[in-house]
Amino acid sequence: MVRYLLIGVYTIFWATLAMCAAVLDRSGYGVIWIVRTWVRWIFKSCGIEVRTDGTEHIDPACSYVIMCNHQSVIDIGALVTSLPLNWRFVAKRELTRVPFFGWALGMSDHIIIDRGNRERAVESLKLAAKRIRSGVNVVIFPEGTRSEDGSLRPFKSGGFHLALEAGVPILPVTVSGSQQITPKGSLRVESGVVAARFGAPIPTEGLSVGDRNVLKARVREAILAGFDEALQHPKRGGGCG
Repeated sequence: MVRYLLIGVYTIFWATLAMCAAVLDRSGYGVIWIVRTWVRWIFKSCGIEVRTDGTEHIDPACSYVIMCNHQSVIDIGALVTSLPLNWRFVAKRELTRVPFFGWALGMSDHIIIDRGNRERAVESLKLAAKRIRSGVNVVIFPEGTRSEDGSLRPFKSGGFHLALEAGVPILPVTVSGSQQITPKGSLRVESGVVAARFGAPIPTEGLSVGDRNVLKARVREAILAGFDEALQHPKRGGGCG
């Protein structure tokens, strides 16, 4: 009970600060600092440890479309705390209706997609491509929704069109163990370890929209190769006799 109370208090406090920062600091750096601190406080209070590997693949001078598997809301926190970059998330409009968290998301400088309006969604992705070329890194979950069993779902095309339009590499990230902490559809939060593994960037140079399936296959292979099986599929103890 105390754990959930702390999550609620931290969320109201830090989300309110993030909304204020979004109005006062249009660069977005203040919001990023606030969100990182917010997530770290929540993770510490819940006993969640994030282990990061592969950051040597990241060039701070480059812009990326960052693609990650998605099996839990914890994935977002794992990325927020481990990415050594200036980032923005691509998020569905429905999330902006969630009290405090969603309000802060909507007021911040993230890319909000209206999936019910194809024309607006395309315009949002074109704007995102322009911003990536100006130096912003964009995070997207190519599966489009959380996996219920932790397996990698089929990828949607939007993120690949975005990377090709912007002409930047895709940075693959694999998060393992998050489903054990908070599965899809559950409000339960367990203590545990989450691993965020960054793979080598996958170039898009010389590729066209017609090559998107080839690009999808490369990213899928890279994400699958990054799973930590000990965290993703932990062995269960036999219990006490």
